[in-house]
Amino acid sequence: MPKRNITIKQAPIVEQFATRLRQVRCSRGMTQAEVARRSRVAISYVWKLESGTAAPGIDLVSRLAAALGTTVHDLLPVGEPPDSLTMLRDRAKALLDDLLQSADEPTLTMLCPLLARLGESPTRRR
Repeated sequence: MPKRNITIKQAPIVEQFATRLRQVRCSRGMTQAEVARRSRVAISYVWKLESGTAAPGIDLVSRLAAALGTTVHDLLPVGEPPDSLTMLRDRAKALLDDLLQSADEPTLTMLCPLLARLGESPTRRR
């Protein structure tokens, strides 16, 4: 059976990491071969990292930072933190949906007044 080339679409953070890795390497005047040797990976893998076609593991990010004389924090892109309220709502909805799917009558009998009271809470935003 012939091999099929499968292209994996990486997350945007991988491209941001690739750009940062290339910037730091170039600012140090290092070649991909030097970075590869110092971080104990193949030159072709450094090329893949810098082109955004491969995503490194945490241990490799640490080795790359050491090879470049920088920190892990400096190599990792800083993005906007996720909206915690949205995340909490999504988590609460998922938990409630799971509970509603499997709850028996006594559980639902207990749950309904609790939800009603929470809905009446004076701290609840409307």
